[in-house]
Amino acid sequence: MRIVQFAAREDDARWDAYAQPRAGAMTDLSAWRRVAEDAYGLRSWFLAALDGDRVVGGLGLFEVRHAVFGHHLATAAFGNDGGFFYDGEEAKTALLAEAKALADRLDADYLLIRTRGPELEGFRADLRYRSAVIDLTGGRDAVWENTLRAKTRNQIRRGMQEGFTVESGHDRLAAFHEVFHRHMRDLGSPAHSLRFYESIVARLGDRVDFLVVRDGLDLVAGAMLCWVNDTAMNLHTVALQEYNRRCPNYLIYWKMIEASCARGCARVDMGRSEEGGPNHAVKLHWGAEAVALRYSYYLRKSAELPRLDHASPRYRLPIALWRRLPLFVSKRLGPRLIAGLI
Repeated sequence: MRIVQFAAREDDARWDAYAQPRAGAMTDLSAWRRVAEDAYGLRSWFLAALDGDRVVGGLGLFEVRHAVFGHHLATAAFGNDGGFFYDGEEAKTALLAEAKALADRLDADYLLIRTRGPELEGFRADLRYRSAVIDLTGGRDAVWENTLRAKTRNQIRRGMQEGFTVESGHDRLAAFHEVFHRHMRDLGSPAHSLRFYESIVARLGDRVDFLVVRDGLDLVAGAMLCWVNDTAMNLHTVALQEYNRRCPNYLIYWKMIEASCARGCARVDMGRSEEGGPNHAVKLHWGAEAVALRYSYYLRKSAELPRLDHASPRYRLPIALWRRLPLFVSKRLGPRLIAGLI
């Protein structure tokens, strides 16, 4: 067993030949590596376990060096989990040992591996997060009749009756980015650059789609939906808060479910939320199964797990100030911050 780096672009096809059949998220693919590189210049370290010439494992790491958020390595940049595969314990152990050694050589603050798998020996786990996965077995009608709660169906009907229009396609990218950025600014959080989403389209092609909801000409909600194998992934979905009572968020979620069923997907992953939080509770109203995410840390310079808690008093003033920024300012500053929040 030996561990090598897949560093050159010529190695992408070899990585994908192994990772693609096993992929459950777009962050598993070499294309995502190039998105992070295109949009934010992130350096990546894709480690492959070889048995002879045969690939038997892979671990994709992204390196962050940021003035605010420090120096660290993590899998699944800007995603929920992924980027770690292995055919047996020997490959798993060898990849983790090499990842730790890499963190030591780079003098990183910590190494983070995001999985839905078992405990990793020698790592400390953060178990705060859950994903919410809806079973699409039986298709659209089965989901509507058997999975959704009556209250959820009523909220979807409300959204349908409000006169909204729903548009989709790559040509809706700019509109999606506009409503997404405004929503995130209103929450007090930075948002991705337009270049990030343009790179996703260029790299993922028909694996990604954008949806927007309009009230007349006004943008109300937006979503980005990705497909990998038989899984649909809702990575970013927003609805402007002033429209909440009219339920455009329920409408756009339902449209994503319909689109995923039409593509023959077995499930739709509604994304990460903190267990017990309001976002997680809303997702469970869709009949979703809560799936535990295990965030495993190799800590080098602190005994405490890194936590970015927006509810903390230390962030109250920065969030309040961010909400007051003009959109053109937050669009310029946001990507510089989010580059460190992988």
